[in-house]
Amino acid sequence: MWGPEDVDLDTTLPICPGIADEAAVAAAARDRHTRAEILDIARRTVEDLGVDMEVLAIDLVESDDGRLIAVYFRAPRRVEFSTIVGPLARRLHARIDLRQLRGRDTARAVGGVGVCGRPLCCSTFLPEPLPVPNRLASEQSMASNPLAVTGACGKLMCCLRYESPYYVDFEAALGEASVPDGPGCPLVSACSRRRHLEHHDA
Repeated sequence: MWGPEDVDLDTTLPICPGIADEAAVAAAARDRHTRAEILDIARRTVEDLGVDMEVLAIDLVESDDGRLIAVYFRAPRRVEFSTIVGPLARRLHARIDLRQLRGRDTARAVGGVGVCGRPLCCSTFLPEPLPVPNRLASEQSMASNPLAVTGACGKLMCCLRYESPYYVDFEAALGEASVPDGPGCPLVSACSRRRHLEHHDA
């Protein structure tokens, strides 16, 4: 479940069946345990083979012709899949799909918590992270501190992009005002106008 958002669907919205019962909670716990075991086996296999790569996550994929395990990894250079797929398939008794991740996809697969204190947008509700231009940090007056606008992936935070329209609307609604030293921050200017009106009315 996630918070409310606008979506376009060709069908009706899915219906939440309700609160999970004990059987569903137990099944989820078994699934987490299975995934943790598979991830550990995959990492130990890569270590035994001496391949320069880091296994980040795994995914169990439903398949008509047996179990398929997607293994997500990152590596500093190109990896020869033929040296890894065979040993992994034999140890996990499943077909293996190796997927190399770069940039934002790494944070999306691993997950984490952003500077806002919430789970990463890319691993929760963003369907596909999009490029974030540097000008958005400048437009939101955050370009002076690179650490404040850098996400867990090492690139500009995705929220700079999808929050940008709200900043534009906010500034348009407040307009500009003059202060003794010249044009000021729209928010400060708005507060100054409100205090002036309250004093005038009094």
